[in-house]
Amino acid sequence: MSRLALFALVALALLPLSACASRNIYELPPPPAEQDRRTVSLIPGEEERQAERDYLEARAAMIQLNSFLRAKRFEESLAMMSQETRAMLAFVSPAPDAPKPELMALSQGKVQINGQVREVEPAAMLLAPELTNIKDSIEGTQEQETQRRKEIFALQPDGSARKIVVIKEGNQWVLHRTTLDQIK
Repeated sequence: MSRLALFALVALALLPLSACASRNIYELPPPPAEQDRRTVSLIPGEEERQAERDYLEARAAMIQLNSFLRAKRFEESLAMMSQETRAMLAFVSPAPDAPKPELMALSQGKVQINGQVREVEPAAMLLAPELTNIKDSIEGTQEQETQRRKEIFALQPDGSARKIVVIKEGNQWVLHRTTLDQIK
């Protein structure tokens, strides 16, 4: 056996020993939580353009949801609501033992609050009484938005604005409502 082959054989035999000796290598810290992650673009103005695209997508989703609710297409409506929103609807459903209590609340147009069953208009209850104009922001209103959470505003004929929270589940913007306004 040549000296070079012998040297290579000895070097290969010692390689695992040297690899074991260096176990104190710096370990990377774990990634931040999902809600703390942020995508940063090196392209000037890209973050603003992405925020505008997100607003337009969220706005279109809420217009579509309003259309489904007013047309009484409740199965499709539920697909455009967050898991928490569907859970809230199931909780206030007058038929909590039904196979889909959230669907019953929408289709019957009734919710049970403090032991009393009240009739509601699903689109008005979840979005706004009249969803005719939606804005990204209202002057003087503080917003808590992230890349996966948008706050949009439905302007009402009386001049008031109703905040609609929309979150991104997967690749879809969905309504995120966990409480109901005072129902008379």
